[in-house]
Amino acid sequence: MDTVRDRQQSVDWARRLLSTDFLILDFETTGLRDAHIVQVGVIDRQGNTLLDTLVNPGQRIPPDATRVHGISDDMVRDAPAFNSLYVQLSVMLAGKVVVAYNASYDEGVLKGVCKRHGLPVPRARRWECAMRAYARFYGAWNAARRSYTWQNLGKACVQQSIQVNNAHSAVGDCLMTLRLIEAMAR
Repeated sequence: MDTVRDRQQSVDWARRLLSTDFLILDFETTGLRDAHIVQVGVIDRQGNTLLDTLVNPGQRIPPDATRVHGISDDMVRDAPAFNSLYVQLSVMLAGKVVVAYNASYDEGVLKGVCKRHGLPVPRARRWECAMRAYARFYGAWNAARRSYTWQNLGKACVQQSIQVNNAHSAVGDCLMTLRLIEAMAR
């Protein structure tokens, strides 16, 4: 473990990323396992909102999930189903670098939802994980796991003096992720 080298790798990652065209995506979901999407947010590298919509998951939202993101069954009752957003989202992600704060989670959710709906997974150029990059940047080592400790997005923003706004809303989390990448690049 070389924390100085690893931190510099995260700085270099953020700088390279900011010199390219990428999208930041976030999903709010019904939970961690077998998750259904209840909100989608996508922004571009300038912070412009490209997609911000609630999604009717076709099932009840568990109370534990609602306590996290504040999205209730009543709020999504008249929202579009994932199928009706699929083409727009697929075109948006096609060939793009997609950044998420926990990319393996968001990519996994997208794959799972597409599979349940019998739809092909949108073909992003690649997924990048801001959470893993930030863990290297922050440098808190977890000896038991033999890796850097992941920081949740709100905590990471506080650590970097970034204002936490609209946490656990899809676009709010996208914007905080962008600010965190910019902070790592400085």
